[in-house]
Amino acid sequence: MVFGELARLAAAPSSFALAFMLSTSPGFLGSIAGKYLLKRIEAKYCFIIAECLGALGLMIPWYGLAHDSVAILQLAGIASSLAAGITIPAINHFTKHKLDPADIGTGAVIDTLVFACQVLFGIGIGVFLYGVIHSHTYLLVNLVSYIIAVLFILVLPKLSGKHHQQVYAQDLPDRLSSEQRASLYVLPALSTCGAPAMSLLPTLVHSHHDQQETMLFLLFSRSLGQLLGPFLVKEERYKHQSSRFIIACLAAFISCYLLVPLTPFLFVSVLLVFSAHLFSNIVYSLGWYSLLTNFDKHQVAAASASSYRRQIVIGAVMSILAGLLADRLGSPAALVICSIFGLFLSSLLILYVRKRV
Repeated sequence: MVFGELARLAAAPSSFALAFMLSTSPGFLGSIAGKYLLKRIEAKYCFIIAECLGALGLMIPWYGLAHDSVAILQLAGIASSLAAGITIPAINHFTKHKLDPADIGTGAVIDTLVFACQVLFGIGIGVFLYGVIHSHTYLLVNLVSYIIAVLFILVLPKLSGKHHQQVYAQDLPDRLSSEQRASLYVLPALSTCGAPAMSLLPTLVHSHHDQQETMLFLLFSRSLGQLLGPFLVKEERYKHQSSRFIIACLAAFISCYLLVPLTPFLFVSVLLVFSAHLFSNIVYSLGWYSLLTNFDKHQVAAASASSYRRQIVIGAVMSILAGLLADRLGSPAALVICSIFGLFLSSLLILYVRKRV
């Protein structure tokens, strides 16, 4: 809805990039808050706090819609990003405690699939409702989804039984093993490559269709690719992760996005975006698995929060850089410059940390 409204208001490319950046960067503070909360309260209550923050944050897009304000609409994702930052370490903390070590690989796939299903389901409903119902009613439906989420969370089991001590998160140790250090950088490397493309996505496609409709098709195809990507990863890939394989997936992701501005056909653009996110979520599931397996159950929350903060900082820098270049050189040129630069940096990062393993 936010991207659709920005398109309706003919916002500049940098506005889309800024909206994307502001929908992720507050997660930096959220991850710090999440780690702090997990030292003191049960994981399920961290989830509830995050959902309540997201629900309250709907007041920002409501105000932006009421005043047709590009500036306010750019801020619409702040609360949900803060909530996501709280949720990420809590999810890993909960997953690590509830699964046997032999099931961690399956858990990583399921977590990735659940995330993609939620996005796909949400965007699917969004595509169906956007433009059909009034925008304020649209936000009311979103509010109901938060309430439903809280009700589901309330029935989650606790991490410990009646006769066991409650389990709380701990900080990372001062010294990390080579494998632990490497696992912290897989997802930030993905963010380095992915942030420019994802922030500029609504401005890359040439189509005779309505701009809002085109944008929603692209977001839907992105989510579908994210959903199916983990199915392509064999179990051995999780246990024996290859630097070359990860870099190849990142290169394939960027190649697909670089082709998007070159085609005049919406169907081809949709297929390219779908393919790109098949590759991105292969890397995402590998990174998720690496975090879950290389840290013990007391440290996994702090590790995921640390990795998430790296993703946030890198994504914010790359998104803003892409938006500023897009205003001056055009979105396709900005994509080429930022994506190739991002692939170069991420490849160096992966090779450097993996060499030390």
